[in-house]
Amino acid sequence: MAKFLIISDIHGDRKILVDTLNKWHGQVEGIFYNGDSELSATDDVFAGVSTVIGNMDNDIDFAEARSTVIDNVTFFQTHGHLYNATAILQWANLKLMNEEANDAHADVVLFGHTHKEGAVVFDHKLFINPGSTTLPKGPHANIGGTYAILEVTAEQYIVTFYSRQHEVIPDLTVKVAR
Repeated sequence: MAKFLIISDIHGDRKILVDTLNKWHGQVEGIFYNGDSELSATDDVFAGVSTVIGNMDNDIDFAEARSTVIDNVTFFQTHGHLYNATAILQWANLKLMNEEANDAHADVVLFGHTHKEGAVVFDHKLFINPGSTTLPKGPHANIGGTYAILEVTAEQYIVTFYSRQHEVIPDLTVKVAR
């Protein structure tokens, strides 16, 4: 079983990013930060972290999107703003991201931007938005911020959402066949 940390949209709250990275240090095979940090791409907090640029990031050294393969899982990672991820009265608009994910032969698509956590299968790919640790939106905003851990087994994907206090939010866990 492989585990991956997925976090996004800290909007300058470097402390929560450091705290979350320290909490999961040595327990995950990969760390993905999906944009809107408002930090420098060269900030040492991003050492060993796969990052992409968000619409609130000014450092052009962040990638717009990237494809990464870890433990035979192909990830497509983006912030989402360049793919029109925001959808009115819905969780997210996945159409344009899905087209890019197809080109990358992705199994899992990671994004942020909407500040709404969730995980769903769309066109045979698992899409994950960890939400925002700092400025959560949507029906679960009262939790006070979220991030996600993806566990990958031979049979399934398990997405577990955590609060800023690193507590599991059981009602949000998503399990899907691989």
